[in-house]
Amino acid sequence: MARNSESALLGEILSWLRQNQYVYLATCDKKQPRVRPIVLYSFEDRYFFTTFSGNSKVAQVNANRWVEVCVPLQEDGHNGYLRLSGIAKVVSNSGLKAEAAEYCYFFDQFFGGYDDPDYALIEFEPDYVEYMRPGENHTQGCSFRRN
Repeated sequence: MARNSESALLGEILSWLRQNQYVYLATCDKKQPRVRPIVLYSFEDRYFFTTFSGNSKVAQVNANRWVEVCVPLQEDGHNGYLRLSGIAKVVSNSGLKAEAAEYCYFFDQFFGGYDDPDYALIEFEPDYVEYMRPGENHTQGCSFRRN
């Protein structure tokens, strides 16, 4: 794909990501895939999930950092999707956890503060995206590395 068209494609993908926070996260539990809905949010060009520290996805990410996120898309009665693959890591840096908590719209409903032991932050670093525009029947892919 030519550089300009890949740049335009990435811009279109980022536009969809900004308006779609509800995604499906796939992790691996030993040899069994596990998929669940979750909220993906971003700040400073980084992507995060907030969850409970005892949740199984935390252990799964610690055991196998490779994950995939699927973002269902809908426009004018047509469906499409984004599939982002990459690595995830559980964040231990308290400063980053505090800053990320400010961008999570539901944080105060579930946690007593960024130092709440029940609060876990997972950072997602996508490196590739597959995109099917709503209403189309073919996919396009491109690198998602943010250099």
